[in-house]
Amino acid sequence: MDNLITVVTRFELPGGLTPEQIRAAFDEAAPKFRNVPGLVRKQFLRSKDCRTAGAVYLWNDEQAARAFMNERVAPMIRDKFRVEPAIEFYDSPVIVEN
Repeated sequence: MDNLITVVTRFELPGGLTPEQIRAAFDEAAPKFRNVPGLVRKQFLRSKDCRTAGAVYLWNDEQAARAFMNERVAPMIRDKFRVEPAIEFYDSPVIVEN
C-alpha cells in the first residue's frame, strides 16, 4: 500500500467517566467505522487518567480521510462530548507490522 495516511484525533472527556463507560461508548461507536471506503484500520484511544480520548486511523485515500473526518467524525465528537476535537493528518511512508 502506497501513500498511506494516518489521522490522529484527540479530545477531552467529561469528568467522572469510568474506563468501563468509555469502553462502552467505544463499543457503541465501533460499528459506524466498519466498511468505510478508504479506511484500513481504526484504534480507539483512552488516556490512563480517563481525561482524554481519541483515535488513530490508517487510510489508503487521503481525500476520503479528510471528508470522513470533517463530515462524520468531528460532528460526532462535537455532538456527543460537546468539545472541539484536534484532528491531525500525517503521511505514513513506512509501516512496520509484527
